[in-house]
Amino acid sequence: MREVKEETGITIKNIRFSTATNDIFQAEEKHYITIFMLTDYDAGEAKVVEPEKCEKWEWFQWDQLPQPLFVPIQNLLKTGYKPINHQ
Repeated sequence: MREVKEETGITIKNIRFSTATNDIFQAEEKHYITIFMLTDYDAGEAKVVEPEKCEKWEWFQWDQLPQPLFVPIQNLLKTGYKPINHQ
C-alpha cells in the first residue's frame, strides 16, 4: 500500500496474491521472479511522483496493451492470465 501511494499517488485496499512469473533478461544476464498482486482502488488520481523513473501514467484495456511489453508482462500473457474482471 505504501509503495503504490509513494509511486503513484493512488491509495489501494484489499491486497492479495495473484500469480508469479519466472523472468530471464538475456541481455542483462539477470533472472527475476515477479510477483503479481491484485488490489482494489481506494482513492486518488495517478500522478507522476518519480519523474526520474516514470514519464507518465496511462490506462489500457487488458487486450490492448502497448508495445513493447516488459518481459514479466510478456511471460504473464503467455500463461493465458487475465485479470479477474476479464475472465
